[in-house]
Amino acid sequence: MQLGLGATGITVATVAEAREFAAAGIADIFVAYELADPAQIAELLRLGDRTRVSVAVDSVAGGRLLSDGARERGVELPVVLEIDLGIGRTGAPPEAAIETARDVASLPGLVLVGVFGFRGPYSYARRDGKSLDSWGREEGEALVSCAQRLREAGYRIARVSAGSTPTALPASTVTGITEVRPGQYVFGCANVFAQGAMRPDQAAFFVRATVISRSETGAVVDAGSKALSSDEAWRPGDGFGYLAEDPSSHLMGLWEEHGVIELGPDSLRLRVGDRVSIVPNHVCSTLNLHQRLMALRAGRVEALWTVRARH
Repeated sequence: MQLGLGATGITVATVAEAREFAAAGIADIFVAYELADPAQIAELLRLGDRTRVSVAVDSVAGGRLLSDGARERGVELPVVLEIDLGIGRTGAPPEAAIETARDVASLPGLVLVGVFGFRGPYSYARRDGKSLDSWGREEGEALVSCAQRLREAGYRIARVSAGSTPTALPASTVTGITEVRPGQYVFGCANVFAQGAMRPDQAAFFVRATVISRSETGAVVDAGSKALSSDEAWRPGDGFGYLAEDPSSHLMGLWEEHGVIELGPDSLRLRVGDRVSIVPNHVCSTLNLHQRLMALRAGRVEALWTVRARH
């Protein structure tokens, strides 16, 4: 669907995901994750025989592992330098970008083709009152600035990749950004709505559950952490998701097979046996827990989709 609407490739986080998308005929796959397992690197390079692949790198140590695999296979591997945009996860510090690029680009078998970063919602919580638009534009501007410094140092930087659902749209307005990598936008989830990146009426992913017990002000459903994940709410106090039928009803307690809902006024009539639709906090981790998706349009089932590359 996304390719039909104009996307030219896909971003994945694991070689297992890359394998599935390569088998489906996707022509351009970016593994936005630093690989350090020689077996995974070898498999990625084999996938390069049938599709265009590129992979993240943020250090010369990681680059050497990629280089060893590429040299052993006798190929050149496009790599994209990750820049840490402030979340303190992976990525070279911006001030070390030129040094890291020099070290990586000097390794045989590697071709430095671009830079990317991920800011997402994590440091947005510390945004000092900035709007989501300005937050996203800052992400794009930081990457474009880094790419320009690398070009001035003599590197051919063709790709400048920003992304995440909260920042993709504003980052894409920055001149010099060549691609964005949103993911959650396909379905939406409670955290994305709380961040203001999407509207709640755009939700397209729900976990169906049954009320198995009632109290005066609450209900227990048969969906717990094994069905919803235990990812925390982006906004403190929001629990683990809410009822699509009544957004004032939040899941405030979660066990493996039990979800405890504090009911809003519109849900106090729920009875044991009633079915509800839950909007989870984080669609990515929730989707990964399920083998199949039931696709509905106007309340009617149109398809059953198998969830592949689960891990």
